[in-house]
Amino acid sequence: MISTRNSLAKARGDGGVSSNVDRSEDTLLSLLHTSPLACIQTDDSLNILTWNAGAEALLGWRADEVVHHPLLLVLASSDTEKSLSVGQLTAFRADISFKKKSGEMLKVEIWTTVLPEGEGRLFLLQDVTEKKFLEKALLEASEREQRRIGQELHDHLCQYLLGAAFSAKALAGALDRDHSEHAPKLHDLARLINDGVSQVRDISRGLHPVELDSAGLMSALQELANRAGHMTACTFRCDRDVLVKSTDAALNAYRIVQAAVTSALQEADAKKVEIALVHSGNFICLKISDDGIKEGELTSNPGGVAAKTLHYRAQAMQGSLTLEFHPVRGTLVTCLFPS
Repeated sequence: MISTRNSLAKARGDGGVSSNVDRSEDTLLSLLHTSPLACIQTDDSLNILTWNAGAEALLGWRADEVVHHPLLLVLASSDTEKSLSVGQLTAFRADISFKKKSGEMLKVEIWTTVLPEGEGRLFLLQDVTEKKFLEKALLEASEREQRRIGQELHDHLCQYLLGAAFSAKALAGALDRDHSEHAPKLHDLARLINDGVSQVRDISRGLHPVELDSAGLMSALQELANRAGHMTACTFRCDRDVLVKSTDAALNAYRIVQAAVTSALQEADAKKVEIALVHSGNFICLKISDDGIKEGELTSNPGGVAAKTLHYRAQAMQGSLTLEFHPVRGTLVTCLFPS
């Protein structure tokens, strides 16, 4: 970052004669060079000018191997096996994947800023491979547990309740034949147990949804809207078929909607909920809106587990998520992810 010092001196307009500022610059430059973060300076054409020890440790390339080479070529292909775009690298912050010198795939957070006086750009890269792995593992563990509970509810509790309903119905039939005054009460009991079976099945479907194929998200969201419709007005809008190729993406999208609808019903006192699934260019847009006048945890506590989990799910789909609340209009959850 040697040229950075020159640009700071020019911006100061004093020719760099201030010793205090010089010492501050020396400290900053020393920090950048020794930082565990990968610090890379390029010119305006993204050709590498400086490459610190952190960049060498993270990426495996020595400075003499990469200086004056294009940064886009040094950062090899991503998961799509296509070169990274200039737009990806010049965004203020981005999550990108590329290969190290060894060929190992690496996931990083990258920050960049334009340096003054035409001195190019400064890039900071941090390895988040382990962080992303743990986030994914946490989501998968949560998903497995929900599926396990849903499966047990369906396979065991539902069967147990059905057996109880059948026994009550059989006893009510016997009492009917004896013209007993208790027969109607047993018929009512059998009906209540059957209603309980239906409710347990609904809970089970929510915890353990059907396997989602490319068209399965639409039917799963329609079923979710139908179940929520027993408690409030809930509609699902999808003007044309929206196919989601990745089953993981479909499941994460479903969980985002499920959490938003649950919040609307249990926390916001919503009278109306709408789920919308539409294509938007090369992306799929998912919106969940409600008219609840109370603010739920998703927006009132953005640093809480509920909100962070939804953001993790959106990131797992390589998408983005916004959570908005307005006292008059209610809550709007928007998720945008690649199709």
